[in-house]
Amino acid sequence: MGMNWKKMLTKKKKGIIYDFDGIIADTEGLQMEKWNILLKPFGIQISLEEYIQEYCGKSSATEIPLLLKKRHGDKIPFTPEEIGKKAGAILEELFKTREVKLMPDAKRAILFLTSLKQAVCSAADPEELEMKLSGAGINGYFNKKYRSTQSEAGGFGKPHPAMYRLAVKRLGLTPEQCIAFEDTSAGVQSAAEAGLFVIAMPNIYTKDQDFSMADVVIQGGWPALLQEIHASCSKNKGN
Repeated sequence: MGMNWKKMLTKKKKGIIYDFDGIIADTEGLQMEKWNILLKPFGIQISLEEYIQEYCGKSSATEIPLLLKKRHGDKIPFTPEEIGKKAGAILEELFKTREVKLMPDAKRAILFLTSLKQAVCSAADPEELEMKLSGAGINGYFNKKYRSTQSEAGGFGKPHPAMYRLAVKRLGLTPEQCIAFEDTSAGVQSAAEAGLFVIAMPNIYTKDQDFSMADVVIQGGWPALLQEIHASCSKNKGN
């Protein structure tokens, strides 16, 4: 990539804002499973290909319930709002009973970047985000006042920029001082339209999405990024 990461992380940027699913924790599989648990009684199942193409990265509280009702209509005897709430309850049970694995080197990256203010920007409401962070064993790494959720941002989910604008405000910084880490095109658009420097790190669920709005695209996730940062800092040592 040829970036001077030492200059970026020590002089230009003051804050890091992380997405959760697919960036901090390997939870996209649980996200897909919750929908299939909800839909199974109605004879509906979402394939991996369909989930990747139609649902991954969209809001579980608003966008996906609307898409499901549009696609399946009366087969699902709930309103979109009810679908979102029921899906949230199922996800909560999954987080209680399943091991939540962090993305490779995610915790190492969080610790490495502690010289910058750090926030997390994800989920429908503060309770869900707390559940996710607790399930992953990292809720202590993110001060509650530095968390941003959809319900707190006027109900606007990604790709709307409201959640990132709120996160930046809570950090007490400007968008230009912040870096966002995202794994979906919707998340990248949200952060980019809020004015942040955006690093996209696609995973197996999102690798074919459009990341043209990202400033940098990292293939290989945190291990690749940390290797690049260390190489850049060693090269520019003393600069």
